[in-house]
Amino acid sequence: MSEQVIDITELKQDEKNFNKGTAKGRKLMKKSFQELGAGRSILIDKDGNIIAGNKSQQSAQEAGIKKVRIIESDGTELIAVKRTDVSLDSKKGREMALADNATAKADIEWDPDLISQLGDLYDIETSMYVPEDQELQINMDDISDNLQHFRQVIVVCHSEDEMNELANQFKQEGYKCSTLTL
Repeated sequence: MSEQVIDITELKQDEKNFNKGTAKGRKLMKKSFQELGAGRSILIDKDGNIIAGNKSQQSAQEAGIKKVRIIESDGTELIAVKRTDVSLDSKKGREMALADNATAKADIEWDPDLISQLGDLYDIETSMYVPEDQELQINMDDISDNLQHFRQVIVVCHSEDEMNELANQFKQEGYKCSTLTL
């Protein structure tokens, strides 16, 4: 197994990334890189194309990280990043764990059209990875950041069954919709 260090700009973004990302996720990720440094790996192919970690590469670069250490693997072993300057049971360690999970959740916005298109092209069973009820999650922070591009209709239903029936009807008619129970 070989190791090399390259400039972060040498990595190539996936132009067909299934995750469009979110404004909130990008803010969290950049803040995390600036305040806590890097703590997780990304995945690239043999040609330097990013398979997983497109948003991480962008945010790391924006936060001033300039280098990438590449560890080669054929996928038969797990690669761990060891931070020698931090312990899990410290403020920084626990904040890193929280930031990692919060950022992962906040920065997901699926591109259902691309998932469908590439799923069909490569014969991928996409529902295994993206459950139908999660494809169109509405992130309220992104809505407030992008109000000029977002329109909504609020319908008050008397039961969960009525709500689900109406949502399915809208989906069949071609509308993108999500349900919310308060």
